[in-house]
Amino acid sequence: MNILAICAALNNSYFAIKYNDKIIDEVIKSDENYHSLYLISKIKEICEENNIELKKLDAIAVNCGPGSFTGIRVAMSIAKVMAGELEIPLIGLNTAQILLNAYDRDILLMDARRDMFFVCTKDNIELVYKDNIDEKIKNKTILCDKNCKKIFENALCYEDLDKKLGEIMINLAMEKYANTSDKSEFNYLKLEANYIQTPPIF
Repeated sequence: MNILAICAALNNSYFAIKYNDKIIDEVIKSDENYHSLYLISKIKEICEENNIELKKLDAIAVNCGPGSFTGIRVAMSIAKVMAGELEIPLIGLNTAQILLNAYDRDILLMDARRDMFFVCTKDNIELVYKDNIDEKIKNKTILCDKNCKKIFENALCYEDLDKKLGEIMINLAMEKYANTSDKSEFNYLKLEANYIQTPPIF
């Protein structure tokens, strides 16, 4: 299965291409957090350098969030256009699935501001107030962003590490596709972003 995987929801952008059983795994960094803007040019560059024909892709995988609002929109727009033009499946993944598989932790904590946190497992994302967080993380191994690391010192911060995530996305996407009987789920028109926003202050 030839597959392209894209993620721009995090502090860096990640993508990988599995093509004729060879995997190319790349990370795009930018000091100004503009890394998502380079996705198209980087994909084109890698394809040209490795004689990859996009028309031979069998599927595309994309991280639908949570994470950077702009990054999610950019990555999903690219993925949807490509999947629609190529008429191939578009497989949605979420940030927790990717990061928890990459770093082998039980839960992912993300700062939701106003003394709230997103507590994420591979199957569930929950908004939790600071006063209730101890119960949620008890006896759990924790992965977190930089803001949470300031509070949860024993947690592992993914933003301080430099692991490539593209191949992990490819493996997750191939497993999801293989285990889903109704392939119409992967129609690009059905894919929705996983934007998570804290409740408004009234």
